[in-house]
Amino acid sequence: MKTLKTFFLGMISVFALIMSESAQAKDVIITKKELPKKALAFMDVHFNGKTIQTVEKDTDFLAVSYKVTFADRIEIEFDKEGEWDEVDGNKNPLPTTFILEPIVTYIKTNYPDAQIVKIDKETRLFEVKLNNGLELEFSKSGVFKRIDN
Repeated sequence: MKTLKTFFLGMISVFALIMSESAQAKDVIITKKELPKKALAFMDVHFNGKTIQTVEKDTDFLAVSYKVTFADRIEIEFDKEGEWDEVDGNKNPLPTTFILEPIVTYIKTNYPDAQIVKIDKETRLFEVKLNNGLELEFSKSGVFKRIDN
């Protein structure tokens, strides 16, 4: 019985520690220069000339991420290494220079009047949202998988 009480007390302590760490998660405004070098290079190549409105560093329990918001409301989320995870145009068309060529070609061929307004890099696929409301899924190599409803 004493062992069971000790076990539950230990579990409650671990849970309390985890919750207190989560409560300390925070977004902090930083300067562009504080971003990882990969993120800076990505923006210089694909979003050169755009005015940055805010740069945030999000520190969670075990993860660090960054979010850059431009004056035209385009948002880029980067992981701790500076790799992009999501680019959201907030209904503005995105440049396609960083998107895999097979994805761009598929969209130009099948939806010639549509533009990409959001792309999200998941573990096994890319989710692409078009300005016509369609959401498409592609493999990591850019092969079309399905329309996501």
